[in-house]
Amino acid sequence: MYYLNKIVGYVISPLGIAMLAAIIALLCGWGSHIRLARAVAVLAALWLWFWMTPIATFLIGTQLEREFLVDGRVPNIETYQETEAIVLLGGGMGGDTNLSSYAEMSAGADRVWQAARLFKAGKAAKIISTGVDAKNSTMPLLKDFEIAEDCVVFLDAKNTEEEAKSVAQLGLRRILLVTSAWHMKRARLMFEKYAPKVEVICAPTDFEQTLYAAKVFSTMAVIPDVNGFLANSVAFHEWLGILCYSFFK
Repeated sequence: MYYLNKIVGYVISPLGIAMLAAIIALLCGWGSHIRLARAVAVLAALWLWFWMTPIATFLIGTQLEREFLVDGRVPNIETYQETEAIVLLGGGMGGDTNLSSYAEMSAGADRVWQAARLFKAGKAAKIISTGVDAKNSTMPLLKDFEIAEDCVVFLDAKNTEEEAKSVAQLGLRRILLVTSAWHMKRARLMFEKYAPKVEVICAPTDFEQTLYAAKVFSTMAVIPDVNGFLANSVAFHEWLGILCYSFFK
């Protein structure tokens, strides 16, 4: 099911839909349906253009993050309540490359920083780190923050659904949930569905969609951008997941 979801997620994505439209246009051209082929090709180009612009980020991506801002700012650590554990969702760190004993950080490494800040502020006595090979990928950076390994619990989970189910089995009553802001809506939905007895306090970080839109929207709103396409593809995936899980809830 995990790999099937990955395949379906790729096909139903801005790039996957554009490629499917291109294939349809080619087939129509070979079948002498030239006008239809041209129409489909134009629609595919417009579709790709839209998902590569800050317009898409502003209209779709920033809506994932907006509710987690307070007066337009990221909440301070001091404002969060104390809980039983900080649940750090995976995806922010690179894997163990065996090249170095230091942490390999990806774009979402802000998640680990956020969990460390919360822990240092005394918001919980332990961190629950999830994700495949979480111990080898996340612990090196936590050690740099002087967080002892016996304060961290590792859960091997492949996706957010598995993470929520694993946390539900721990018998916790209230947690601080740490993940990227663009992922928090869907993550919260997963925990409401699969860990209904756990009170979730959202502690998001890594506001990529909001930062990207604010940086380029004013002057380059209609100019295609590769980084924007990546951000918007992530937003598309998140909204698709939210809609699907909301429908089947």
